[in-house]
Amino acid sequence: MKKFVSLALAILLTGTLLVSCSKTVEPSPTEGTTRATGSSASDGQTTASDSPAEEETLLSRYPVADAPFDPATGMTGNMLARSVRFEGDTSRLKAKLEQVFDGNYQGQTNVFFFGDSISDGSGASGSLSFRKLVAKWFTDNAKSNTVCQNASIGATDSYLGVHRVDKDVLSKEPDIIFIEFINDSDDDFYKACMESLIRKCLAAPTNPAVVLVEMTLEGGGNCQSAHLAAAEAYGVPVLSYHDAVTPEIEAGNFAFRAISGDGTHPNGVGHAWVAEIVTHFLEQVKAAPAAGTVTAFDPATPSITGDKYANAGIYDKDSATLTATPDANFTLDTKPSKFKKGWATDNGGTITFEAEFANFGLLFYKTTDGKTGIVKVEIDGVQTGFVNGNFPDGWGDYPAAVELYTSNEVKTHTVTITVTSANKKHFEILSLLMS
Repeated sequence: MKKFVSLALAILLTGTLLVSCSKTVEPSPTEGTTRATGSSASDGQTTASDSPAEEETLLSRYPVADAPFDPATGMTGNMLARSVRFEGDTSRLKAKLEQVFDGNYQGQTNVFFFGDSISDGSGASGSLSFRKLVAKWFTDNAKSNTVCQNASIGATDSYLGVHRVDKDVLSKEPDIIFIEFINDSDDDFYKACMESLIRKCLAAPTNPAVVLVEMTLEGGGNCQSAHLAAAEAYGVPVLSYHDAVTPEIEAGNFAFRAISGDGTHPNGVGHAWVAEIVTHFLEQVKAAPAAGTVTAFDPATPSITGDKYANAGIYDKDSATLTATPDANFTLDTKPSKFKKGWATDNGGTITFEAEFANFGLLFYKTTDGKTGIVKVEIDGVQTGFVNGNFPDGWGDYPAAVELYTSNEVKTHTVTITVTSANKKHFEILSLLMS
């Protein structure tokens, strides 16, 4: 393992790649009930507040280094020990790794990385992202056919994640799923999103193993507490880059900017550390006793948040259950390569949808060109909120998700979306998020 990580560190480039992470969705100053999601990772919106007693116990057992050190020399053993925040039930992961390392296994083991720009590789050069380094560990060690796939999208959160996971991951027969969303906030909303996401994954027919990877921002901002509560309820392992690095930074052993070029994304050294955290845990599970029989997830298992997004899905022009009626303006194609089946306009206008749901959200394109405007959203004739797609002086265009309506009853609704800004008439609806 040390040889693997040392090799990765030895070929690191010193530069870092600044790629988008999510920014807050700004609603119109007009009144509305819009719940913004996809908070800015770089805003440091959360603090290291999760389970202080557990965190202190880990820190007292595995204390920080007694002197400053150069991060390029590698992680300490205590950092690796602290990174296993919650070991959980590793029987599923052990069973899947047994497939990977069984030369007689005739099937294919599918490993997925599901997250935001960090999982997508931002901050590291080429093959030096944590995702690609972990994939290399599988490639170098596997004795059967093992395929690693990236299902991450920069600037997104677990709210969008729980809606798109069926299409982007679960439909492709996953065996191991690494989940990482630093763009979440540390609150009950994202605890509900993460819990439903975990339940969806565990309930998949392939009985996949799920592992959460928790990151940190400059200043210690994270969403670990909300995610940890959801993971612990189902015995899902939680690996914490935050717990590994933050105490060392607070002790003055190195600066955050030594492992991140922009205060959000890890640089090459940081990505190598995340990879070491993950592969170190995989090595531990690999060495554990045989898994035995893996129990399928029981959908009747009580939910700690109500499993609000149990049936969450992403809907666009290809969705047979959705009826869309655009006017003559709202008929253009949407631009993002991963969301090209939506509805767009350059000249304002209105589009109406008929759909069945209890909860409704919008995935739209946030742009920096000054041409995207504001839309009013009405559900069954009642104004629900305003959504602003304009992102002046921003770092780049990105898909933003916002929840606009929630209830306890599933029924058919009429959703009307109208461009209201007089001068900015462009708007792109990438998809509807419904459950």
